[in-house]
Amino acid sequence: MIQARIGIAPWDALNVALEKHLGMSIGFWVFAVGSILIIINGFIKQGMPNLLGFIPIIIIGLLIDGINFLFADGMDSNNKITGWFLFITGLLVLSCGIAFYIRSSLPAVPNDEFMIELSKRTGWSLALTKTCGEGLAFLIAFLLNGPIGVGTLVVVCLLGVLINVASRFFDMIKIPKY
Repeated sequence: MIQARIGIAPWDALNVALEKHLGMSIGFWVFAVGSILIIINGFIKQGMPNLLGFIPIIIIGLLIDGINFLFADGMDSNNKITGWFLFITGLLVLSCGIAFYIRSSLPAVPNDEFMIELSKRTGWSLALTKTCGEGLAFLIAFLLNGPIGVGTLVVVCLLGVLINVASRFFDMIKIPKY
């Protein structure tokens, strides 16, 4: 989605903005912002922070840096068709991936744990709490002049809904929850 140059997911836009303003890599900022969210999530659930949340942010940070390194010059993302293909594919993979892993006993990515804990605390749907979390990241990324675009607004509006649809699909095909 970063390579599509249409506008990226709000949390990614925040990490890219931090990388542009403060240096380090996008993957580093995935870890730094995720670490802050781990602490915030501990306050929301009024308990110990989920230290296992460090596992996915380390992996995701390394993967983002590696993929961006590999594909930085290799994709013609100035072509709108290619850009939208990359963006839509990324959004669908992201939605299905989140819906799939929140069904498991794997440690949650901190921004998804934020969605889950906020949902538990408020009684709101995961779609609504995901939209709120994405909206918060969007606002901060916007204030930092991150790479906000049409795609970013699409993610804010649709990611929570697509996660919900994917989760219902997984229920329908009987993929078990752990």
